This record gives sequence, structure tokens and C-alpha cells, in this order.
Amino acid sequence: MVRVSRKKPPTSIAPFAGACLLAAVVVLAAACAVRAPLTATGDGRARTLRLLGSVAYPAGGLTVADGPRVGSLSGLAFDRQTGQWVAASDETVQARLAWLDIGFGPTLTVRPLRFTFLGPGPGLPADAVVGLEPESLVVMADGSFVTSIEGYHDAKNVVHQPALAFVARDGGVTQLVRPRGHFTIVAGDRTRGVRHNLGLESLTRTPDGRLLSGLEQPLAQDGPMSSVARGGIVRLLEFVERPGRGWTPGREWAYPLEATAIVPGYDRPCEDGQNGLSDLLALDNDRWLALERACLLGRPGAPAYNPVRVFEVNTGGADDVSGLPSLAGHQIRLLSKRLVLDVTAVLPRLARAAPVFAPGSNFEALAFGPAGPRGERTVVLMSDDNLRATQTTAFLWLALP
Repeated sequence: MVRVSRKKPPTSIAPFAGACLLAAVVVLAAACAVRAPLTATGDGRARTLRLLGSVAYPAGGLTVADGPRVGSLSGLAFDRQTGQWVAASDETVQARLAWLDIGFGPTLTVRPLRFTFLGPGPGLPADAVVGLEPESLVVMADGSFVTSIEGYHDAKNVVHQPALAFVARDGGVTQLVRPRGHFTIVAGDRTRGVRHNLGLESLTRTPDGRLLSGLEQPLAQDGPMSSVARGGIVRLLEFVERPGRGWTPGREWAYPLEATAIVPGYDRPCEDGQNGLSDLLALDNDRWLALERACLLGRPGAPAYNPVRVFEVNTGGADDVSGLPSLAGHQIRLLSKRLVLDVTAVLPRLARAAPVFAPGSNFEALAFGPAGPRGERTVVLMSDDNLRATQTTAFLWLALP
């Protein structure tokens, strides 16, 4: 979740429809955020993604009768049992899943249907699910859900630890699975563990059944956060279901996060707005799409601007760092990555049809979409409006090469 200051909402917002070819460019790996040198691999090949359709809704533009506002949507997945889409809302006061009917075409249409509210399932104490902050979402083979819980300190300085929450279809949380001890938030100690509100932001399921999650920003002991001057190194971690042991942490890899991209007219990051990893999507067992986004502020009263980029990530011989409580002082081979989509490059074209797209949208979710018009594999990007009047809930539908 990225925080921005409240500002005057835009006066008019309309859905946009269109199609274009998005040319990808190749970028270098992020600057290292640990003391010792690190290396990144990559073949330097470029890719393209083709935009098939898009739509953006203003704050309050999506509603469900007699329910809370539809917004703060941070994770998206398709549910085969119903043929509907389900989105995780990271609003901590009332953790919930929002069910959506999405129509795909040059103009996307989104119709909210209902909510499933999260609560304690059988055998789980009620206080275990207080303040849950669902960030990303996958649907398991049996139709149940798993969502990543980021980890944060609440207003009373109570610690909510990062975890994966396993959720039944009725919303009952049946299990919370924690990562290793070096991810643990220690009350009063900001030198180790997951940084406040910058933990397990992403989640995907690989074809062979593993779960993969990634941090939004580096662990406190791993190195500094990304900034305008340099990138950071964040951990991606897998969870594996083992016979007789259930779900347990598996390998971990170091991912090179890009520096925060500054654009003309927007010269400083929002609060918690440095470039961060917001979602993952498994293309196969060893390759994933990674969604990075930042939040920038410009002149007083102007809406925030969101640079958004999608990368293809490959394990490519990267080191397993699960045995390292801290990455500082170690030479590590990073995951390889290459840029496949820079949303900033196409914002002017989007904005000509719908001004709401001019500052970009806070895209935080990646999911596979239906087959494209040529039968190609597609992905959907969804943005998180943070329940703020100056932001939107937007969707992009893109064809993979």
C-alpha cells in the first residue's frame, strides 16, 4: 500500500478503451543495497506487451448495495468455480474479498457483485485475524484462497506479523503461516525484520503448486530502501507444502529492485512512495512477472503520479539466501530480470482518451486474463485507490508476446 496526501479529486473521469503496441526497453539491474558487491544476470532481450483494453473508475465509482465501498483493491485472481473475479481489499478495519464480474474487450467493464468478509475459522482465535491486511491473492486448486499479509505496526503500536493467510470460501481464516525468523517484526526495534507496511506485498502460485511471495522493500538488516539515487535488494520467498508438515518456508532469492524513477514535474516520492515490488505472477515454475510501482508528488494540489513497470524475472542460477539472516557483507548472485512494460511510456496515449490516466494509477495487482482475440495468453493489471478521492481503480488488459 502506498500512502499519498489527500487532495482535491478530479472533476471528471471517464472509462478509456483502446489498443496499442507497447514497446519494451531494456534496463540495467538496480544498484546494490548491501555492502558487498552483488551480481545480476540477464540476456538483454527486449519484449513487448500489447494493450487490449483498459478502464478506470473514480473513487466511489464501484459500489455494492448495502456494503462498504469497493476500493483499496490490492490483489486479483480468477475463480473457476463461479467464473467470477475476486479481489483482496487491504483495508485493515474490515478485511474482505470483493467479487467482480469483468467484461473483456476494447472497453473493459467491471461490476462489483458482493463481499466475503474474513474472520477466524475453526480452531483459530479471534484475535489472530484482527487487523489483517490482505495484499495479494491466489485461488488454490480446491477453490480456497491464500492472501499475503504484509506486516505492520498499527496506531496503538501493536505488531501485526507478516504471514500467508489460508482462507476458506466462506471467509474463515484457517491457518496463518509465518516466514522465517529474520522476517519477524520486533516491537521497538527498527533495525531488523520487515519494515512497517513494506513486507509481503505480492503472492503467486507456480504450476507445480508452490507459493511465492516477495517483499515490497528490503528487510531492515538487508540494506536501505530503494530511493531516487539507488535501487534496493528485496527477498522473494517460496512456501512449500510438505507431507505431514503442511506449508513451510522454502528457498529465498534476492531480487534487484529498481531505483525510484523521477519524471518531469514530479520531484519527490509520496509517504511510503519509493519504488517497491507490489505483485508477482508465475509464468512457469522458474519465470515470473514482477510489478514495480512508485508514487511521486508534484506541485501542491496536483494528483500523485505513479511510475509503473513490469519485469520478467528468472531464477537463472540465483543463490538461495534462506540461510542468511542478513544479506549485508555477502556476495550474492541475484535473480535476473528484464523490462517488458513501462506504463509511463504509454500514459500520454491513454490520457488523450481519458484524462484520469494522465498521472497514472497505483497498479498493485497482476493476474492472468482470458484468452485474447488472437488466442494469446493475457494478463490483467489492477490499481489500488487506497480509498482516496484523488486515486482510481483502474484495469489494464494486456497480451503476452
